[in-house]
Amino acid sequence: MRALLITSTLLLGGPVWAQSGAGTQEGRIEILNADRGEFDARIAPGAQRLKGNVRFRHKDAIMTCDSAYLYQDQRVEAFGHVTIDQGDTLHVEAERSTYSAADRIARLEGQVLLRSRDMELSTPSLLYDLRNRRAMYTNGGRVISRSQGDTLTSAMGTYVTDARKSIFSRNVRLDHPDRTITADTMHYGTSTGITEFFGATRIVQDSTVILTTRGLYDTRQEKARFSERSSILSKGRVLEGDSLHYDRKSGQGLAWGHVQVTDTASDMIVLGEVGRYNEQSDRAVITGHAELRLAMDNDTLYLHGDTLFTAPDSSGKRIQAHRNVRFFRSDLQGACDTLIYSEADSMIRMFNLPILWSGTDQITGAHIRIGLRDSKADKLYVDDDAFLISKVDSIHFDQVTGNRMTGRFGDDGLESLFVEGNARTVYFVEEKKNDEEEIIGVNRADCSRINVRLADGKVSTVTFLDRPDAILYPLEQMPPSEMYIEGSEWRPAERPVDRLDIFARRQVP
Repeated sequence: MRALLITSTLLLGGPVWAQSGAGTQEGRIEILNADRGEFDARIAPGAQRLKGNVRFRHKDAIMTCDSAYLYQDQRVEAFGHVTIDQGDTLHVEAERSTYSAADRIARLEGQVLLRSRDMELSTPSLLYDLRNRRAMYTNGGRVISRSQGDTLTSAMGTYVTDARKSIFSRNVRLDHPDRTITADTMHYGTSTGITEFFGATRIVQDSTVILTTRGLYDTRQEKARFSERSSILSKGRVLEGDSLHYDRKSGQGLAWGHVQVTDTASDMIVLGEVGRYNEQSDRAVITGHAELRLAMDNDTLYLHGDTLFTAPDSSGKRIQAHRNVRFFRSDLQGACDTLIYSEADSMIRMFNLPILWSGTDQITGAHIRIGLRDSKADKLYVDDDAFLISKVDSIHFDQVTGNRMTGRFGDDGLESLFVEGNARTVYFVEEKKNDEEEIIGVNRADCSRINVRLADGKVSTVTFLDRPDAILYPLEQMPPSEMYIEGSEWRPAERPVDRLDIFARRQVP
């Protein structure tokens, strides 16, 4: 064949460089086969035209095609069923190609297909750097990873075959039976299964949605690490943080910095510095300046505790706050060491030195429960050493105490109390004089059961349900020892005055 080809070129009168040409620093292109060769200055001046089963070798690569032009400067223009094989690991197919021996770069067009051990890249056009084993496309491409079962598409991409790593940008999408990832820019390692993200990224995995702008995801271990503001949406719960880790197998999510957990079904938001969420158990823990915001009717309850827990309940969510618990709502404030709120029965439970304020009323006991209805405070239950103290003026306070209290809230705060078990009361009787309320006497009574009505945050009437031991004193004749029931203590310094005051440390007497 070689003799036939050389004879043909001599008969055509063209220059003789069929085997090697002028040569380059990278060596000369070697013709391995061609059915025929010719020169035609009208079509390709200074080029040898090869036709039929054309094969070239340059360095470690073999190129085949239906026809080609070989130029003196060691450039090849190849047409028809073009293939390039580099070693035994990489194969490229195209309809046409231009190859330069000087820089070892092939520019391929027309249904380009590049295959390596475990991946396949298809694109309309491709620039392949054989020296660095790097493939680049700018007109859209698709990469299929056979080992990972992934299909990736993007507008632009670079694939480094030795490193088995790809860089994709613009309209990036990775599809897998278990997940879908869309991103602005993505670095993907076909050998490691690790994906790095730059720019807006969305990962959808079953019912879990992850949003981030910077980070990496190990598709094999199913673990993610994000270093910029990111979020995880799962089961109606959103976990956000400046930094975020996620382990899909265990369902564990960990966030740092401006952490926020949002429950879309409950209009509930939990904030803090560190957050942990388990999507399998649907439990979250928030620490570090932790705050709960719970929408209630047309108001919001703001609550702080050193640690906040959220978990599923029989029908809804359960929230627990531990240590230095303080909460504020425009019509209700409180403090305790432990608080539990359950959506199942719409009940707030306060333990360990609880104290509650509503209007001018201060309520204490061993255990306080607040029943909600239509997101409003509806009922009050105080167990063991129940005590209500209400400010009349700067030095006088209405007081009611007993073993247990049951109360009901109205639009303007607490409106009634039923007190039972060793019930005692001190309340000041007022009379309007000259358009002003003036204290005229003090009622001191003991009774096993008492009904108390309140108006504008003050005791208005007291009804004794059993025979009382009672006495009404004129104000100036009231013995000082009778003005206060044992255990009476007005504690305004502990009361949160606004939503920011919930973070103040409580000074327990």
